[in-house]
Amino acid sequence: MLWVVVMLVSSELNEGRHMNYITYNKAATICHFFSVIIMLSLYIDKPSVLIPYTETYLEWNKLGTNMTCNIGSRKFETSDGQFCIESVNAPVYCNDKGECYGADLGWLVILFHILSFSFQGVAWLSDSCGPFFGYQYKYIIGENHNPLRFIEYAFSASVMLIAIALLNGVTDINLIASIGVLNASCQLCGLAVEYVENINIKWLLHLTGWIQFCCAYGIIAHAFFKSINASDMGPPEFVYVIVIVIFILFSSFGFVQLLELCINVNPYTKEKTYVILSLTAKLFLGWMIFSNVLLLGNND
Repeated sequence: MLWVVVMLVSSELNEGRHMNYITYNKAATICHFFSVIIMLSLYIDKPSVLIPYTETYLEWNKLGTNMTCNIGSRKFETSDGQFCIESVNAPVYCNDKGECYGADLGWLVILFHILSFSFQGVAWLSDSCGPFFGYQYKYIIGENHNPLRFIEYAFSASVMLIAIALLNGVTDINLIASIGVLNASCQLCGLAVEYVENINIKWLLHLTGWIQFCCAYGIIAHAFFKSINASDMGPPEFVYVIVIVIFILFSSFGFVQLLELCINVNPYTKEKTYVILSLTAKLFLGWMIFSNVLLLGNND
């Protein structure tokens, strides 16, 4: 994916054709719209793939006669007797019917495409119907800014990363919230890079964004490899490929800005590259995760 981005940028710099990004944005908007429609038709009658949120907290258990603490807990003596203090992981909330509070994976992926369609559609309409709160797509790109892009990523990419985390067994609601906030902060750092003039501050913001992204994905990677170590055989080889491909697809957007900091990239070429990634990486990523959701639904 990085090679494709580099080749695209280098070829566009030579060709000098700038306004094609508007056509690609329209195509991406339409593709995300049809993805929403198709996914809804496929998922609406399927069993929901609901993954309950969990939370970890300390539990104090009083020691009785001839009792010992469980492995991983610690003994604590008080005036009221001896206690075992241990961490417990349990669902956040379940009702009397055994239904637990959680996230529906199918709707998360559909929401990802709804957000992509909506934000890119607003960019399209801003050219057709006039500026929205001072934003008009074809003019703001010429200024080498696009705040709408990073605001969309702050929402849509966070939704998708949370879906990936849940698929990999990260269910603790505090970790899920951390993943979402870290990714949103990463995107806002990317937004700030486009407005800051000082190159040193640009690099500081960009590298901070990578740290936030890697921390968020590191939580997912840890859960994935922990599941491998906990089993005798581990998952099939294609699962490893999927995890690596997902990481490359996600990080490809960051490499565009990294390249921009290293060389002089035409603003129209940069926008076209982002939009082409929306047409390819985001659609492929969304359908890859959604296909897993459908498989999980069929196995329920």
